[in-house]
Amino acid sequence: MKQKSLKLNAAMNMIKVAAGMLFPLITFPYTSRVLGPEGTGKVNFATSFVAYFTLLASVGIPLYGIREVAKVRDDKVALSGLVQELLALHGITTVISFVAFLVTISLNQKVHAESLLFLIVSASIPLSMLTMDWLYQGLEDYVYITVRSLAFTALSVVALFLFVHHEGDYWINAVISVVASLGSSVLNFWNARKIVFAPREQPLDLKRHLKPLSVVYALNFIISIYVNLDTVMLGFLATAKSVGYYASSMKLTKMLLSLVTSFGAVLLPRLSWYLANDKRDEFDRMLRKSLGVVLLLCLPITAALMLMNREILLVFAGARYLPAASCVQITAPVILFIALTNIFGIQVLYPLGREKDVVLSVAFGAVVSAVLNAILIPRWAHFGAAWATFWAECAVLVVQLVLVRRHYRITWPWSNIVKYALAAAAMSGFLILIRHQVPEARLWLRIVLDVPLGAAIYVSLLFVLREEFVGEVFAKLKGCFTRSA
Repeated sequence: MKQKSLKLNAAMNMIKVAAGMLFPLITFPYTSRVLGPEGTGKVNFATSFVAYFTLLASVGIPLYGIREVAKVRDDKVALSGLVQELLALHGITTVISFVAFLVTISLNQKVHAESLLFLIVSASIPLSMLTMDWLYQGLEDYVYITVRSLAFTALSVVALFLFVHHEGDYWINAVISVVASLGSSVLNFWNARKIVFAPREQPLDLKRHLKPLSVVYALNFIISIYVNLDTVMLGFLATAKSVGYYASSMKLTKMLLSLVTSFGAVLLPRLSWYLANDKRDEFDRMLRKSLGVVLLLCLPITAALMLMNREILLVFAGARYLPAASCVQITAPVILFIALTNIFGIQVLYPLGREKDVVLSVAFGAVVSAVLNAILIPRWAHFGAAWATFWAECAVLVVQLVLVRRHYRITWPWSNIVKYALAAAAMSGFLILIRHQVPEARLWLRIVLDVPLGAAIYVSLLFVLREEFVGEVFAKLKGCFTRSA
């Protein structure tokens, strides 16, 4: 199979991520104001709760499948056999997971009170089997992934504005999300039908996947504990309104985080392929570039979010969500923590076959998350959940730093890091000055000044300091303008 262009894949994935940021900027301000903190909280509680059963059904296939597909993508027979076996496994576990979900909602009184909402959201459990994004990511077919994602997301946005108009329409919001997933999943399955239904001479060999999948599943399950546990525990220990406050802050954090981690999603299949084909130099070079891009983006984003939390929240969610402003400030550094653990865990340890080290690190973070959530949520509700998330992600980063040093020597771009820090400090000074000069009553003026001028100061100072990545971008832009002239 012809190797796909990494630049094209990265560009397409960035378009997908940019759309993933743009659409929430359009939809979340609308839904947060229409549904209010309580309706928003109910939807997020149901989504986070059902996520555990979706994860149970997936048994680690989404991550495992990317790596394994990347290894055999040039062998049509092996690829077809792999896909068929993984789908068969996923089908078996989907039935088990859905039965477990039905039993759970019938026994739990708080969940049973919103049984319609939970049943709607639970459609994601069987749909997760048909989605098969792991196949397209392993084949590095990011053009198809991006086009499909844009089409169904756009349709869901239109449906949202057409059908969601009142606080009680939170269940319609859930239906729209499920229908969009249904269309995407069916299209994915249909597009892969030649691989899925290819004739095979050998019987299905499901056992060969059980051992590696058990490690990946443990990794995904433990990660989900501190990814979803905060919202689930808030739903059980606090109120739907607290869930809504916390969800609005984490929505901001995760939206910006997706911009940073999008490059890593493109790199995983390529890094696995490099190792499978003994191209260690290419592996090292790609990781250095990944680390540089992450730090380049994370430092200014984290600083800006900590300083602009109140303004962004007012525009993004509305005045009713201002109690979540401190949550945004607390969780802003999580963007940097997760971006770095994405490199150390998913881009270094996992392709190197050190899945157990990744499991160990996230298990430690999960314990920290569970303990702190149990202690802090009853006392401080959404603020407690925010602090629990902060320390859990920090713990994972520290453990992974220790584990990575045993198997891989990371080359930190210290000269560039100093430049990023100086540029981010200059940008932060400008943002603080704006806060002193422009009163909060003139919120829109602050936003208009902060975003473009802050970004311009950061990028311009990096250019003056001769930071290599920004220099390359300016050189390419200059070349484009020169050719067009």
